[in-house]
Amino acid sequence: METRDRPLVSAVVITRDRPAKLADALASVRAQTYPNLELVVVDGSDEPVESLVRRRAGDRPVTYRRDDGEGPGAARNIGIRAASGEYVAFLDDDDRWLPEKAERQVAAFEPGVAVVYTGQFAVRDGERVGGRSPSLSGDVTEALLRGVPCAPTSTVMVRRATIDDAGAFDEGLPIWEDREWYVRLSEHGEFRPVPEKLVQRGIGEYDQLTDDFEAARDVAYPRFLDAHRERAAEYGAGCERMLVASLSRKLGATAMENGLYGEARRWLARSLRHEPGRRRTWVYLLVSLGGAPAWRGVRRLRRTYRSLTSRGTTTQSPDSCGTRGGPDRTQEDGRD
Repeated sequence: METRDRPLVSAVVITRDRPAKLADALASVRAQTYPNLELVVVDGSDEPVESLVRRRAGDRPVTYRRDDGEGPGAARNIGIRAASGEYVAFLDDDDRWLPEKAERQVAAFEPGVAVVYTGQFAVRDGERVGGRSPSLSGDVTEALLRGVPCAPTSTVMVRRATIDDAGAFDEGLPIWEDREWYVRLSEHGEFRPVPEKLVQRGIGEYDQLTDDFEAARDVAYPRFLDAHRERAAEYGAGCERMLVASLSRKLGATAMENGLYGEARRWLARSLRHEPGRRRTWVYLLVSLGGAPAWRGVRRLRRTYRSLTSRGTTTQSPDSCGTRGGPDRTQEDGRD
């Protein structure tokens, strides 16, 4: 089919101070089999990379914007505003799209579908360390409110009309901005998974900043609850409890990531008061009692497990659709 007969896809790439990684990410967009695709790069680097972007874009139309450093949600919103496509997809500079990713997603859009997302696999220090296939499908609002994870933004493609209806990322959220956005998007259409693992995610090749616990506790937690607790209650008291439990668990995990084990125990205990049957929360609570040595041991075990599972077929746990590493990031954290 001719390019002009295919819907335009806008690939929004956000980058900051990683030109070598960006070059590889741009190459993965350039290699897409889908013909009608524009590139929108939002650059927060200290040294602008516009010349690199234009060199590496190939024959794809390219728009370049600068980012003032207000966070990943704000950067993606800059890209959304600059995008012209009927569909908008996202890519972080340390992730890669497989060549057929955009093609498969566009083909999955049908009337009533707002979001199409794909499976993913991780790469750590050049080694494939497993993968996950998506499972959430259809009307997913209740599941998201209950804390079921969805997908990192690099796997997601969204209908532009849905963004216009639901709004863009909440720039007031210092973390969890993608998870909150998915809840709003889900209220305007269905989610459709593409089970193939079409996104390669980079983990551990650069030092990653830990989430700021105080920002999560004082800003993200109450803001998320204010936005969605009433909606969760419409699905019943159980859904409301699970929303509070999942956010409290995420706060506990963020506290452990930052070495704040007393705070971790406080928020994990709160999570268990609302959802006492969640085994992972009990595990985290036990680990928090052991402090830094216990947490280091858990991290070593998890790295070993991922390395082993990468050598065979990795199946998705019923608890997750997968995101990046960290105590809750692998399983349920919405932050990329």
